[in-house]
Amino acid sequence: MSKPKKFVVEPPADTVEYFTAITRATSELYVSIHVLDIVNGTAIPIKTNQFIDKFMEECESLQESVTNIMVNLAADESVETIRDFTILSTLPERMKGVNVVTEIFHGKIHGWCKAIFVRIGDDASLRRVLYLVENVNEQVSRIEEQKKLLEHSRKQQDMMHAYVKESIYTDSLSRVMNRKYFDEKLASQNCQALVIADIDLFKGINDNYGHQCGDEAITAVASMLHSAVRSMDCVVRYGGDEFLISFKDIKPDVLKTRLEQMCAAAGKIQLPGYPDVKLSMSFGGTFGNGIVSDMFSFADKALYESKKKRNCVTLVPFEPN
Repeated sequence: MSKPKKFVVEPPADTVEYFTAITRATSELYVSIHVLDIVNGTAIPIKTNQFIDKFMEECESLQESVTNIMVNLAADESVETIRDFTILSTLPERMKGVNVVTEIFHGKIHGWCKAIFVRIGDDASLRRVLYLVENVNEQVSRIEEQKKLLEHSRKQQDMMHAYVKESIYTDSLSRVMNRKYFDEKLASQNCQALVIADIDLFKGINDNYGHQCGDEAITAVASMLHSAVRSMDCVVRYGGDEFLISFKDIKPDVLKTRLEQMCAAAGKIQLPGYPDVKLSMSFGGTFGNGIVSDMFSFADKALYESKKKRNCVTLVPFEPN
């Protein structure tokens, strides 16, 4: 078996020139590079340009020059951030236990950039740092693209959830929530009022005018109820001609007025093709603060009282055990 070639070798004899070339090549990644001696207050430029040199020459101290450079490079929205980042007196504290600190900012000329302080040497107390400004437009663009992809994925998931809710939890006839939604979702939720309502003498409508008429009555009533509640409330077709409505954050007097308006609106419903059919509804509800399933029996008893008179509203307070 042949011996593998040795590909890790010693630096060439002209080490200074060799590493100077490496430094020059590496510097192409950065807008500017300086070695800062924060004890002596001096700077050694490794990569710079005429604009940065001009900003440094205008100042009397290292701190003033670094701040002047960054304030002139940064866009207005990033000036305060980058000014704080380049306060050299706070570097020893910020770099305790770390060798690198960074800050992304938006530049006037180069777009998105990253300011970087890198510790030089292993001294216990911080003295020298490498200060670099890197153009990171491409990196930020990739991050923004990833964010867009994640947002697109989130929207697709929302659409899928909406589709599932539409297909599984929506009543096919009335287009409001169905009994399955009540059992699996709504029953365990908290609300401030629960109402049960049904169409008076609905069996007679089916018997005298047919189930097509009954279906149209259910559809019309469901539409009226849905349009009469807020987005935070929920209308459920509980079964047959019986509907259930849960209300969030509603006062008893407002609830009573709202239900009386629904009761009156039911009497104004006209069914196309059935001019002789006159609808009315009975409403029974309970108000308080509780879980829907716990409030159900109170609303059901209130509906029983309304059904004795028909076309009316009965409300009782919810009294949890």
